[in-house]
Amino acid sequence: MTLRRSTRSLTYDLAWASARLGVAFLPAILFPSWITWTLTVLLVLGVVFLIVAAFMYSYVAACPGCGGLVQGLSLKMDCVGHQCDHCKRFVEVEGGRIVLTPPDRVSDVPSFGVLLRGSPGELPAICCTCGAPSTRMRALVMAGVSLDIPCCDDHEPSVRLRKAAGRVLLEVASLRFAQALGERDGFDVVGSGPYSDALARIPWISALAGIALTGLAFVIVRQELPSKQLLAGALAGAGAFVLMHFVVGAGFLVRRRLVRG
Repeated sequence: MTLRRSTRSLTYDLAWASARLGVAFLPAILFPSWITWTLTVLLVLGVVFLIVAAFMYSYVAACPGCGGLVQGLSLKMDCVGHQCDHCKRFVEVEGGRIVLTPPDRVSDVPSFGVLLRGSPGELPAICCTCGAPSTRMRALVMAGVSLDIPCCDDHEPSVRLRKAAGRVLLEVASLRFAQALGERDGFDVVGSGPYSDALARIPWISALAGIALTGLAFVIVRQELPSKQLLAGALAGAGAFVLMHFVVGAGFLVRRRLVRG
């Protein structure tokens, strides 16, 4: 199952980067000043990272488990934590080829996610870092959620909690732990690749906030106020930052339908 570059994927990601560049330059075009150009440079740096990622993760390959096409792979990275959209098995890259992830895989970073619904209760007695039987619990508070995370005497918890699509995503280094928790409580086990299903949600509130802040900037610039140009620029810059969040979220969802669908 050798990797090949997907022209469709790369074209979309570069078009997506162009849309983000347009948002990045919006404050400087509407309200040119040192503050808007500074904000624009910061936003453009983030887009440059996206362009690099577009070339790096533009490879695809047939899933060795079901034959379905797996997107977002890279020849330079092992891609541990990537998941097939069709059979939901985890895959990774070895020597330029895609292979199924072994059930005892332990990643260097939290790569295997579980989408929680409410409190998961007592977690499986498996070390979230290495997959061995757990011997102790460590309290963890992240993303407004408090959990007692199981680990062994040899490891500290390699875990991350964050909000994803309105739910809490628990990411761990041990695939065995993630699958045990998902199977026991019926939680969705998701990957941590750049186009994971867990990230696919459009943040409409960011679009409304971005438009509102930019509109307020136009109102400010028409007033008889000292330093009104700088104030308007700051508001437009803030609007561009939150509008960028909307473009990112919308881009993920559109990508699912146009590239992965």
